[in-house]
Amino acid sequence: MATPATLEQWKELYDLAIEITKLKPWNSYWDMDLIAVETKKNEEPNFVSIMGKSGTCTGISVYRGLEGYSDFCQICNDDYNVPATFVMSDQNCITCYWGNRNEIDDEMYSIIKQLGLRFRGNGNWIYFKTFEKKSFPSLPNYGEIKMLIETYKGLIETLKHEDYQESIFEGGDILYTQKDEDGNWFSYTVPRPMEPERYNTIFVNDSNLIIKDGDSELAIDMDYMMVPTNDEGFERPINPLAYIVFDLKNNKILHFDLIHPDQEDYEVIMNNFLGAIEHFGKPKHVYARNPYILNWLDFICEKLDIPLVKDNLEEIDDIFNMLKHMDME
Repeated sequence: MATPATLEQWKELYDLAIEITKLKPWNSYWDMDLIAVETKKNEEPNFVSIMGKSGTCTGISVYRGLEGYSDFCQICNDDYNVPATFVMSDQNCITCYWGNRNEIDDEMYSIIKQLGLRFRGNGNWIYFKTFEKKSFPSLPNYGEIKMLIETYKGLIETLKHEDYQESIFEGGDILYTQKDEDGNWFSYTVPRPMEPERYNTIFVNDSNLIIKDGDSELAIDMDYMMVPTNDEGFERPINPLAYIVFDLKNNKILHFDLIHPDQEDYEVIMNNFLGAIEHFGKPKHVYARNPYILNWLDFICEKLDIPLVKDNLEEIDDIFNMLKHMDME
């Protein structure tokens, strides 16, 4: 289990967040204007996204290293009509929000009280959440806050000494912040990193498959259920990831289940897809919207001559919304 943050850590973190509040970077920066902060020499930087200029949600998200940068790129990718619950839950980042009192849970509020902090009015309550794949959003731990503190120090120096220049970001660059040999922060521009390869095609040997012809129209999807579930083997409450195999023609759920955090998503999806077509026959079409599923199924659908169609799957939205309101226990 990870070590909980100390009250001293929380105080230092809140002091930095309050300093950021005074700088109001969301009045200048768009959420796509990234600042990379290198907290340790020759290690991958943390990527900082500042939200709030669009007038919706005010906050600062920190994505660790290139893996975190890949998560940020997925959030910004509008090529797929993936539910917001999946996009927001299938990422690793830590976000500081400037929100409302009713958005703060008891654990976070207790820390605020212990620090003697007072926030007044909507949009002024500062609170933190760690987003981790397959986990429910929760408080940052000792190591995460240690990373945030160092990242915020570099961010603050950048905000203080670098005038915002929209042309930097429009030209495809980002700001890069690091320390010199004397420990002083300095910033410069670098090209925005290429988006890392994220989606893999799964190659399957279909020689042992015995498949009859069928007439189904299969839809396959997955989404997070947004129901915190405690498991002794995990540091944070699990955010159950569910998958569904649905026959659009007959309006029937063929299979629905949860993917355990210890399971590989692609194995569960592939095994259930192959099981469905062996049992119900070769479908006329397979529909999906999730980029993972589309890439996982690409090879086998081509081998079996099954058209794989990218679709919005609005019907699946209705089913997931119904299931999310049911007791997952």
